[in-house]
Amino acid sequence: MIEENINKVDELVELIKEYSSKNPEQRFTQILFNLKINEFKADDFTQGLRDNYHDLDQNVLKRIRERLELLES
Repeated sequence: MIEENINKVDELVELIKEYSSKNPEQRFTQILFNLKINEFKADDFTQGLRDNYHDLDQNVLKRIRERLELLES
């Protein structure tokens, strides 16, 4: 279980590094939003940030992959 989690974290970091290398003009916090790591609570952006404390690594990876597909298309 721990090794599986380490692998997912390594993959998350690698995806962030790759995206950052391709988009050097973006700041780190912009990258977190662009890859949907951080998100607003609602579409109207008035509710503040969604609490992502309980997000599972595999769900974050899925969101990042989906977002990268959208951004690259």
